[in-house]
Parts: sequence; structure tokens; C-alpha cells
Amino acid sequence: MKLTVRRLTDNDWETLVSWWKQWDFNFVPAKEFLPDNGTGGLIVEKENIPIASIFIYTTNSGVCALGWTLSDKNYKQKDRKEAMVLLNMACENVCKKHGGKFLFYWGNNKKYNNTLEELGFVEGDKDYSHLIKRI
Repeated sequence: MKLTVRRLTDNDWETLVSWWKQWDFNFVPAKEFLPDNGTGGLIVEKENIPIASIFIYTTNSGVCALGWTLSDKNYKQKDRKEAMVLLNMACENVCKKHGGKFLFYWGNNKKYNNTLEELGFVEGDKDYSHLIKRI
């Protein structure tokens, strides 16, 4: 059973919201807070069943920022880590297509951060906060 990656679509929104709720996020961002109004990212699937997603912010520099990594909390298959690795490799390809030379990720999931370090990411800051203001 093969893992596949595709671009997010409007049809994925309810799935993403359900994942934020599964993980008890106290902030579900509005679509307009996200790249391309909630479709600027990727989702990995197995047999058309969504497993995990990520948003990609392209910039006017050589940096693509990755954020809002989500997954189905109930997906417990052995290929879960493989799915996350595939998702991040696909992000790298998207970033390169936009002329990017660096991937920047923010998040504080230690297990996921360890996976990123295995993929060549280097830890920058520790113990940070996200502060958001709607204007």
C-alpha cells in the first residue's frame, strides 16, 4: 500500500479542522491566516485516506517556512514516520520549485523535531511562543 502526497484542496478543510480538534489545539487558524487561503500545503495519504498535512509559506527570500503540521491522531500504522518523512521531502521539492534554498520549520513536537533533525534540519531557538494578533 503506497503513500502519496498531493496539494491541499478546499475539500480537505474539514479534515484539517478535525485534526486540530483531535490534538486539542486551542487555536484553529482562519483560512486567510494560511497560505493560499488554506490550500497552500501538502497532504500525505494512503489509499486515499489522509494521514498528515503541512502548510508551506513561500517568501520573497530564499526561505520557505513550514508550519501547522497536522496528522490524524488515530492513525497508528507502522508507516506513520515514513509518511512524515515523505511529506517533508515533498516540501523540499516545492520549496526548490519556488527558488527556495532553505526550509524553516516552527513547532515544538519533540518527536517530529527529531525526525526533522534526521532529515538535516538544525535546531535554532528553544522554548518559544507564538503570539498572534488579528487586525
